[in-house]
Amino acid sequence: MGHPATAIRFSRTSPEESRIYAGQGGTDYVGDVFAYDDTFRENARVYEIHLFEDSRGPRRVHDRSKVRATAQRMVDTLWWR
Repeated sequence: MGHPATAIRFSRTSPEESRIYAGQGGTDYVGDVFAYDDTFRENARVYEIHLFEDSRGPRRVHDRSKVRATAQRMVDTLWWR
């Protein structure tokens, strides 16, 4: 049922940005995660996940602990993976 999950890894480039790598050995640069202040909630952060070649657009996550799982799910459901 389905295909096996592709391992992902993150590499921080600045306090507000990380790169997402996937594929064999985690060497394919597939997208970015951006962190910024939430304009609607005081003292809260929003994490926006952008994958290249993903026509579904970015996904916003408000809980930092769910960023990895959300990015993993997005990578696993790309049509070309």
